[in-house]
Amino acid sequence: MRNIRAIESGQVTSPRQATVRLLATAFRLEGLDRKRFYAAIAEPAPIPTGGVALLAGRSIPAQLPGDVSHFVGREDQLHELDALLEPPGDAGTGTVIVTVGGTAGVGKTALAVHWAHRAAERFPDGQLYVNLRGFDRDDEVVDPADAIRGFLDVLGVEPHQVPTERDAQATLYRSLSAGLRLLMILDNARDSDQVRPLLAGGPAVRTVVTSRNRLTALVAEVGARPLVLDLPDQAEAAALLHRRIGVGSQDDDATEAIVAVCGRQPLALALVAARIRQTGFPLATVAAELRHPSSAALDGVWVVFSWSYRVLDPFAARLFRLLGLTAGVDIGTDAVTALAGVTGEEARRTLRELTDASLLTEHAPGRYHLPGLLRVYAAQLAHRTDTEEDRRAALTRLLDHYTYTAYQADRVLNPTRAPIPMGSGVAADGTGPAAPPDVGAALAWLAAERAVLLSTLRQARDAGLDRHAWQLGWALDSFLYEHRHWHDEGAAWAVALRAATALMDRQAVAHAHRFLGVVAGRLDRFAEAHDHMRRAVEMSRAAGDRPGEAETEYVLSYVCWLQADHERALHHAQRSLALWVALDHPVWEGKASNAVGWYHAQLGAPHLALPYHERAVALQRRAGDRANEAVAHDALGRANHNLGYHEAAAEHYDHGLRLARDLADPILEAQLNSHLGDTYQAIGDSASARERWEEAYKALMNAGHPLVGDVARKLQTVWGSNSRWSPRIEAP
Repeated sequence: MRNIRAIESGQVTSPRQATVRLLATAFRLEGLDRKRFYAAIAEPAPIPTGGVALLAGRSIPAQLPGDVSHFVGREDQLHELDALLEPPGDAGTGTVIVTVGGTAGVGKTALAVHWAHRAAERFPDGQLYVNLRGFDRDDEVVDPADAIRGFLDVLGVEPHQVPTERDAQATLYRSLSAGLRLLMILDNARDSDQVRPLLAGGPAVRTVVTSRNRLTALVAEVGARPLVLDLPDQAEAAALLHRRIGVGSQDDDATEAIVAVCGRQPLALALVAARIRQTGFPLATVAAELRHPSSAALDGVWVVFSWSYRVLDPFAARLFRLLGLTAGVDIGTDAVTALAGVTGEEARRTLRELTDASLLTEHAPGRYHLPGLLRVYAAQLAHRTDTEEDRRAALTRLLDHYTYTAYQADRVLNPTRAPIPMGSGVAADGTGPAAPPDVGAALAWLAAERAVLLSTLRQARDAGLDRHAWQLGWALDSFLYEHRHWHDEGAAWAVALRAATALMDRQAVAHAHRFLGVVAGRLDRFAEAHDHMRRAVEMSRAAGDRPGEAETEYVLSYVCWLQADHERALHHAQRSLALWVALDHPVWEGKASNAVGWYHAQLGAPHLALPYHERAVALQRRAGDRANEAVAHDALGRANHNLGYHEAAAEHYDHGLRLARDLADPILEAQLNSHLGDTYQAIGDSASARERWEEAYKALMNAGHPLVGDVARKLQTVWGSNSRWSPRIEAP
């Protein structure tokens, strides 16, 4: 009855996944019918927000890279793009699309981004940008489904309302964008197949796609307007060079010679201009250098690349080569420090030299991007110049940095999770990365580095650095789970499984199977989930790993709960508990006891749950595990709440809160405050409930945690469904 009232009052706007599974099972739905049932319940309403709750306090997306400061020319092409701003004709109801094609380095991205900045104010609902990396290595090309998930995040969809199936995510994306006035830049696309799923359907959306290919299929299928970008003419190329140089000589003969050697390539001209600004050399001197016989074997842009590289000091030249070995789309200053094995100050000084030389772009504060052609050139230099040992050492340092930092971030986000061995805890260069100072910093670092970390994970696999691949896959799990990046989570664990197998580490293999089973369960692939769990049990038994077998039973109970089979979930939790009792492991015994109590409560027997939660509290206290003790108090509070013992519930929540504050764990504290607010609301003390919920909201908002929307909806019920209350709490 309480759940029905919550739905009717608007406190609950969508059913829980476990409830949906129970209904599907009760209706005996299987296969396609079951999927259609899920899709029908998850389908958003046909309004701009689709009935989907967007994150409270979300900002309008503004993802454009920085504008090109020395942009010149391209007036005809800019006028063509300006035509996008005009309303479509009477028959036009779909999105308006322009494809910008042209050879590498011709300035496609510069044109698209420069125009987008000019037009940005005409798109009040935001500007979306994604680098599709269409001409990187095959495993680095952006999957359209990953880009869609990123768009859902920036559009403010709460993680728990992102559908599991990727087709449903695409449907939600199209529904959300249909009524918005958005500008989209889809940069560096490989082909029409990569672009097609990303096209929004609303008439107020304007989309610019850049690619080295013509994307003829988009022109034929959706009426995209093709814009072919050729090299700038001689006058435009000269103007670009002079604009970038600034005040100085206007030697026409030297300018003509430089433009000719650069093949009128904008990127090459930018490098030459950077060299002139740095040295102050006259144009004639630079033109003479470019005609040097040692460059005769090269032509066009490659001449300029080699010329710019040769004038770097040895430290900058080495860093440039090493950056060509990295897998991510960009790299942060701390990661550069690890890659080069230098101090932070040395790294920043060298990065300044590379950016001053236009060999590297600082596209956001402290984040650097190596353009595609320069990346290829840098990698070629590294393989010609640096020994295999030196390249391996640099990659190991970088992976040490990413792996240990991700691991420490996970320990901050999920302190109740059992840790794994991490060796010495210091990087190959003898330094240890600084741990993120708090939950907010950990979440921010993982959010900024997610794509890079997934690319680096695959690089570790390909390079045979299996220990790093296994540990990094483990370290990403909590973040990917909390933000419902479940396909990424599965991909990470698949790499971890392969790495653990290569290491012949049976315990690690079993662990990977366990979590691949969990991911499969979250994606409703239960046959696959149970197959992974069976393999985990077999591997643990073959290794004589009784704790691994007990943990597998514990995880298997969760998979059964995902399947809405609470009886089997309780059975496996009880088996796990018996194994941990025999092993005399109080922390895990407490966790298993807590799980048994939880499943009793799920089966409608909170009175049977109480003794198991009380046992868990005692065990965690004995073990000195305050984080898990606080979790057990939270569970005990909920069991008492469900029995109507509100005073006892409040006492347990308060006890858990004291532990959470001692641990400086704002997320655990927010969870307890949220539940304590529920108890106050149940006894009619709305003022106290609001106070607790506001504390929880503030902590979650400041940390950027995805659960903030749940608490925002609770606060909305206190203020009234007709109020204009919109929670906005700024981070200090």
